[in-house]
Amino acid sequence: MTTAATELTTLNGTSVVLRVPRRVKRSRVAPKEPTRLHAHAVNRILDRETGELVGWLYKWNTGELVPRWKAETKSDVFYD
Repeated sequence: MTTAATELTTLNGTSVVLRVPRRVKRSRVAPKEPTRLHAHAVNRILDRETGELVGWLYKWNTGELVPRWKAETKSDVFYD
C-alpha cells in the first residue's frame, strides 16, 4: 500500500507527487490536577495558649493537607 506522500500519479503525461499536509503541532497541555474527592481528619488543631480545640487538619485524596477551623483562623497553634 502506498501513502499519499510517496504516490506518483500520471496526469496528462506528467508525473505528479501528491503531498500530505504538514502535521499540526499539538499544544502541550499541563496535566490536569487531581480532583479533591474525599478527605479524612489526621490531626486536631489546638490553641497553644489555652489548649482549646480550634480545628482539624484534613488529608485529601490528592495528598493535600488542609486545615478546617471551628471559627476564625488561628496562628499560634499546635497539632495533636
